[in-house]
Amino acid sequence: MRNLIRNKRGLWYAVPVGSTPILDEYGNDTLEVEVAFSSPLYLQANISANIGQEAVEVFGSQTGYSRTVSLAGNECPLVEGCRVWFGVEPNEQATNYNYTVARVADSKNGYLVALREVTPHG
Repeated sequence: MRNLIRNKRGLWYAVPVGSTPILDEYGNDTLEVEVAFSSPLYLQANISANIGQEAVEVFGSQTGYSRTVSLAGNECPLVEGCRVWFGVEPNEQATNYNYTVARVADSKNGYLVALREVTPHG
């Protein structure tokens, strides 16, 4: 009952697709990387109002997150580190995301994804 179509709400997400090393002014590797993301994609899922006791037990009490996304089925397009726009539309640069994926838990019938709220970046 948790994944009824009428309970689904929309969100946008961008998946990490690669990274490039960051170089200093002399061309030396700084051992830091800049992560590249895909273009934002639209997804409809059951998104919680806030965290509940079930979510705390699934992810542990040390994981900082503010919402969970419930997906039924065998495929989950969200991976840890994804940028997520919930309640806002992505801007042209796709920098105004307001959540990131903190954890993904899978089960036989679906996935539960923990979202961590971040300060909007754009």
